Amino acid sequence: MHTHLLPLLAVAEEAGSEASHISAWWYGGFALFVLALLLLVTVIMGKGRPHS
Repeated sequence: MHTHLLPLLAVAEEAGSEASHISAWWYGGFALFVLALLLLVTVIMGKGRPHS
């Protein structure tokens, strides 16, 4: 498992250092947008009820 995660972590750190000029608010806003979108899709697809 570590052999798969460590290269991904290294790539994420490198991308983060290259994009350090972007404000952290953009990352937070984007993450909030993605979470809201996933919640909306979940509610629409599941009609607000868990499937049985």
